[in-house]
Amino acid sequence: MNRRILHIDMDAFFASVEQARDPSLRGKPLIIGGNKTDLRGVVSTATYEAREFGVRSAMPLAQAKRLCPHGIFMRGNHALYRDASRKVRAILESITPLVEAASIDEAYLDISGSLNLFAGDEGTAMHIKKRIREELSLPCTIAIASNKLIAKVATEFAKPDGYISVPQGTEAEFLRPLPIRKLPGVGPRTCESLERFDVRTIGDLATMPQEKLLRTLGSSALGLQRAAKGISTSEVTPHGVSKSISRETTFETDITNWERVERVGVYLAERAVHALRDEGLHCKCVGLKIRYADFETKTFAQSLPEPTCIDGDVIRVLRTLFPKARQRSAPIRLIGVSLTSLSESHQLQLFEENKSEKWERVMKSVDDVRERHGFEFIRTAKTMRSKQKKD
Repeated sequence: MNRRILHIDMDAFFASVEQARDPSLRGKPLIIGGNKTDLRGVVSTATYEAREFGVRSAMPLAQAKRLCPHGIFMRGNHALYRDASRKVRAILESITPLVEAASIDEAYLDISGSLNLFAGDEGTAMHIKKRIREELSLPCTIAIASNKLIAKVATEFAKPDGYISVPQGTEAEFLRPLPIRKLPGVGPRTCESLERFDVRTIGDLATMPQEKLLRTLGSSALGLQRAAKGISTSEVTPHGVSKSISRETTFETDITNWERVERVGVYLAERAVHALRDEGLHCKCVGLKIRYADFETKTFAQSLPEPTCIDGDVIRVLRTLFPKARQRSAPIRLIGVSLTSLSESHQLQLFEENKSEKWERVMKSVDDVRERHGFEFIRTAKTMRSKQKKD
């Protein structure tokens, strides 16, 4: 069979969703990540009008304001973005059941069995783009190739709101002139190592003698060279479970008040567990991330006895991690909470079943109220104190 994999990337997704909600924002330099008065934080996404001034994702807000002082700055509405993502996915699953969500704004589709329904690559891409535009008022970029690797790389060349197809048999030719940094899996250090041997394009990497490559990169060498030749056998895996769910925040000023740090940490845990339940998942491991004023970042983790989706279970484990982070007496710049080892179901211990099920029902009721009135409508006493003190 002529295997065809479609990669879809929702262009400047968070900003595009805001523009669909408020069309007066279209064509303007919109930056999502924080208000203009926020002193800290980073850019989540920015429209292409803002990117023309050098604004990029993960850039500190302060830098974005310097580069684009006339930009429109907004804090994100993640419930709105999740809802839009679900609607996009529903459209994709009407094309093929083989849909793998790579992130909230990105997915792979195996359309090998659907091509005849929509007259080939271009017909399939145009059908998807038309439906997403008409039903959700959102732009997207689509690339189609023989495997996930090529489709992912090709998408970058069709942005924004474009389409590209790489014919079967031309994968290596398509990659050959591209800089090695465009190949997934090649990071800055690998680039530096290869450039010392005058390997600057993906084509150079594809033809580099294997013995020399092994000496340079070690065990990862052969896999990267296969990728440089356009070879990938990775399958599209539908209904993949998220690997982790995390929430983090940067304080407006570096702080040493650990009572406040812990309150914010508990609040982030509540947000993360709320998202966990929203995806129908349970977690087995809780992580704490601390970035100190000198930008040293430490992570601490602890496993749970059983998988859970209950706030109290996660918060109890989180409290055992705070003392480890306090061992260094330095101001705190950022705090984050992560939930990992995720699963769609879990086995309850015999004598804990009723208690766990009761708390899951309680939290489901809380989630229903929050869905109608917003997350802030119900808060624990501990985190409400932080809200009152503008933490």
